[in-house]
Amino acid sequence: MKSILLNKKSTSHEQSFIIHPKIYPQAYSLWHHHKEYEVLYIVKHSGTAYVGDKIFTYEGGTLMLFCQNLPHMFVPNSNSINKLDEGAEDAYVLHFSIDVINKIIEHIPEFQPLNQLFSNWKRGMVFKNVKKNKDILRLMQEIAEDKGFSRMTHFFELLHLLENNKDFEFIANPGFVNSVNLPKGRLEKVYEYSINNFNDSSICLENIAESVNMNKAAFCRYFKKITNKTYFEFLNEIRIGYACKILIEEENKNITDVAFLSGFNNISNFNRQFKIIMGQSPSAYLKLRKF
Repeated sequence: MKSILLNKKSTSHEQSFIIHPKIYPQAYSLWHHHKEYEVLYIVKHSGTAYVGDKIFTYEGGTLMLFCQNLPHMFVPNSNSINKLDEGAEDAYVLHFSIDVINKIIEHIPEFQPLNQLFSNWKRGMVFKNVKKNKDILRLMQEIAEDKGFSRMTHFFELLHLLENNKDFEFIANPGFVNSVNLPKGRLEKVYEYSINNFNDSSICLENIAESVNMNKAAFCRYFKKITNKTYFEFLNEIRIGYACKILIEEENKNITDVAFLSGFNNISNFNRQFKIIMGQSPSAYLKLRKF
């Protein structure tokens, strides 16, 4: 199923970002994406979240961050909808343009630490510590009610809390969003080469190591030290992320087609790696994604 692009107005002549409460189940049971970054706090209801190539449950108190163009959808549990008061606010959602924030960060040194937050944001983030998340809800409510300068101060206070909150999980795999959190420098070439050539089943460690002027053994040690995973674990995450994207968006492709398009030269290895990374078989994943 293709993700629908929703045109959202995140700024105006009077506001740098838009925040508003929502009656979420009725508004967002739709596989969609948008150009804005999003902060979503679920106040009351529970259900299943579909974000990028991941599927997970959520409940009241869950906080999620989505970057631009990361598709997502929420299917609430029917019993949780029934418990909601009619017209009650069950979520707060904030949209903003990353271009505006990047300009501020670029010119104010004190805001430089936010770069790491936005690097993580590219994969989507979920915070399930309800107690910590209540501070974010408080700020979102204040932003929704404020006007003028105080809205902006509360907004950056919100970003500061997010920056210092390490109690989160990434959502989408690197291969799905074509973005991975690797250090700058030597591994940039490895990352770029891998993204551009992951569907080549003949990729070998010798060529990768040579591209960064290292021998095979030294490269393997260095890559594992920096990323805490082997090169082929990293490469398979990209491949499986891409496979998930095809399974979601191209209904005419079968699992065997997807395996070879993703860089695997046999279906058994594809199935094995898919289950390791996604926690389920490709067929089970495809069945679950047919919403």
